[in-house]
Amino acid sequence: MCTLSWLYHGNNHYEVYFNRDEQRSRLPALEPQSVVIDGVHCLMPIDPVGGGSWISTNEHGVTVCLLNFYQGETPAGALVSRGNIIKRLASSCSSQTVDDRLLVMDLTSFAPFTVVSFDTRRTANETVLWTWDGKQLNRSHAFAPIVSAAKHFDDARHYRRELFNELVTTVASQEVGRLFHLTYDINYPHLSPLMARNDARTVSFTSVVVSSTKQEMHYQSIDNHRNVDFRTSLSCLKNSIVEQGVFK
Repeated sequence: MCTLSWLYHGNNHYEVYFNRDEQRSRLPALEPQSVVIDGVHCLMPIDPVGGGSWISTNEHGVTVCLLNFYQGETPAGALVSRGNIIKRLASSCSSQTVDDRLLVMDLTSFAPFTVVSFDTRRTANETVLWTWDGKQLNRSHAFAPIVSAAKHFDDARHYRRELFNELVTTVASQEVGRLFHLTYDINYPHLSPLMARNDARTVSFTSVVVSSTKQEMHYQSIDNHRNVDFRTSLSCLKNSIVEQGVFK
């Protein structure tokens, strides 16, 4: 399971939140790196297994998120890690560029996934959800939150949508994302945004803030007891970037 949500505050300020859920046996991810792709400064955590990522943001204020779509049909043949799609999209100068790049990609070597991107040119009502179901790429309107789950999908999606909608109407907007993604319900641990099952759990919480004065990624690694074992923040404003690596 993974969970994505977002909030727009006017036309030039948005926040994105992402819980990554993984098998307990999977190697831990590398904390966000400052990298250069196609000459564009980007921030992204790295999955050491596939070498890709699940979320990125860049100096243009474009954030791209990817979730597995377990309800699709996996193509036959050798597969490439879906995380590499983020690396191909991360340097986009707008969400429209993300759309254009996806439309010309050969996706037949990727297992099903969904992609959502954000920038300050589109409004919340214009957020696009792309779904590759293993056969075709479909475009639809994106509604927060988006849930990815191989088990208990319908129940988890319903539980998290109900919780998110309740928080949106009852707490201050700047608190919604944090409260939602760090909610653990002892009665429904497998449905909670901060998820725990015998075989899998939430391993990290990433947030991105983009405004006229900020372009930041905040990352929290979460241990087996649902505590933060480390946290880090990086900025990709052009005047605050330190190059740490280059993806080719």
